[in-house]
Amino acid sequence: MREFASAVAVALVLGAAPAAAENWRFVPGIAVQETATTNVDLRPSGSAREDLVTEVTPSLSFRGIGSHAEFTGQVSVPVLIYARTGGDNNYAFPSANLFGKVEVVDGFFYIDGAISIAQQFLNPFGAQPLGFANSTENRYRTDTYRVSPYIRGVAPGDIRYEVRNNNVWTNLSGAPIATSNGNFTDWIGNASSASGTTLGWDAHAEWTEYRYNDQRPIVMQLARFKGIYNVDPELRVWATVGYEDNRFAFTESDGAIYGAGFEWRPTPRTHVLGSYEHRFFGPSYEFSLNHRTPLSSWSVRVARDITNYPRQLATLPAGVEISGIIDNLFLSSFPDPAERQRAVDEFIRERGLPDVLASPLPLYSQQIILYETQSATAGLIGARNSAFLTIFNVRSEPIAGSGNPLPAPIGSANDNTQTGMSLVWSHRLTPSVGLSATLLGLRTVANAPLDGTTRQGVARVTVSTPLSPRSSAFAGARYQLLRSDVRPDYEEAAVFVGLSYAFR
Repeated sequence: MREFASAVAVALVLGAAPAAAENWRFVPGIAVQETATTNVDLRPSGSAREDLVTEVTPSLSFRGIGSHAEFTGQVSVPVLIYARTGGDNNYAFPSANLFGKVEVVDGFFYIDGAISIAQQFLNPFGAQPLGFANSTENRYRTDTYRVSPYIRGVAPGDIRYEVRNNNVWTNLSGAPIATSNGNFTDWIGNASSASGTTLGWDAHAEWTEYRYNDQRPIVMQLARFKGIYNVDPELRVWATVGYEDNRFAFTESDGAIYGAGFEWRPTPRTHVLGSYEHRFFGPSYEFSLNHRTPLSSWSVRVARDITNYPRQLATLPAGVEISGIIDNLFLSSFPDPAERQRAVDEFIRERGLPDVLASPLPLYSQQIILYETQSATAGLIGARNSAFLTIFNVRSEPIAGSGNPLPAPIGSANDNTQTGMSLVWSHRLTPSVGLSATLLGLRTVANAPLDGTTRQGVARVTVSTPLSPRSSAFAGARYQLLRSDVRPDYEEAAVFVGLSYAFR
């Protein structure tokens, strides 16, 4: 009943946006792909099964913008039909990302909501194939709903404030182990002095309750005050003090928060941010660098903090979106968001680029997770060539006593280090024919004293060409393998061919 109510609540928020949005753009589409694979279930070589897979994917993307509302979304439903193993594998994999925002009271009261339906991989030691043609028990579905009413304004004395209530529900289905749905509620308050003065301040308070089906809630609350010194228009520094109180399933912790940070914008195309705080789990820090030129985009991030599974699903994308990198590069050439989106979509279609680069898996857990992450992403665009690269390393471990631990032998699924690299290169063979190549490498190692290592890699080549302004054809091949001391090894080779059409 709770899940039904959450879905209805978000639908009401999203449904209010179309009535207020005046400008709409809809792009329905369909794609058909045939894949011949030597190992449809990714089994060891002695038991591998060949198959021919038909994949039909209807899709719809849309965007509506008005003076008091915004509504955007992408929905697709790949339907997989297997010639030889259909009784075991025929399936549909719905995917959706919907967002709506309504300005209820002009300049003061807002409500936004989101729905995300995604196909995830449960265990980083298990198979993570590209696409849906390979059947694997490691895949499952997550449905995430969010409703966030908030107020925002300017108080006397030019004090800017915002009070927000985030309500997030996450539902899991199809996982190979028993899982628990989770949800959380945030109450967040922020107030700050007006920018542009030499001295400023920022006050922040939050209360969060995480709930799972079979354990007592986890409650975390904190408050901090930030004193800010604006050195010049490009640089500001700050110091923070605060206090936090946390109540986990089996333990409690509280204590002072203190730290410092800076933000530097030496040019309109460069942003550097650094911060450090003492928290109950030790050091918490973040450093990020983002820089772009007319033909390149660069970003680096190093961080140590805490998170948990419902929050990861609500805030993290399924991978580094190539469209986001290209959008950043096209900012100067296409200042209008709608025109820029059309240019990005056309660029991706013409060059046969995938939607996302690899990223670490969100780790299923009913505990608070401490993570340390290092990542870098680069995008380069030329007249005939483009390249997109991401690398990451994330060490994750549950904080002791924070909730119900996963039983052996799957406890290492949320206590491990994930390292990965994803490279996409595209080349214009002719003005109308594009070649793209993808290399993906992943390595997962259990943190001591646990044992286990998995390495997997994928290589894929695709040739694509537009057939008309609305359609394109593509063909390609891939090879993937997995080597592990905790999972069966496998290898697979496949060829594929397909057509896509946009009704616009």
